[in-house]
Amino acid sequence: MIPPPLIALLKQHFALDWRGIHGASHWSRVRRIGLCLAELTGANLRVVELFAFLHDSCRRSDGRDPGHGARAASFAETLNGRYFALSDVELGLLVEACRGHS
Repeated sequence: MIPPPLIALLKQHFALDWRGIHGASHWSRVRRIGLCLAELTGANLRVVELFAFLHDSCRRSDGRDPGHGARAASFAETLNGRYFALSDVELGLLVEACRGHS
């Protein structure tokens, strides 16, 4: 479950159209698919959910934006302990996933 204060922060922080191709509906679809895959793979559900909502949260463009994953990873690090509480291992997985996605 994504905490409502985190959703409010993301809505305020997101530079693009909240209803656009990389906005909230996209994040919800990524969450749904990620949770289905987690059932098959044993992936950490908290990391999957947070990844879904953070991975594109720092986009500056709906087109090519090669730095958006790294920006999202750095953003996630600043949120841990304030909007969610991940262990060091979980945060490492989230950061790696955000940095590495394309």
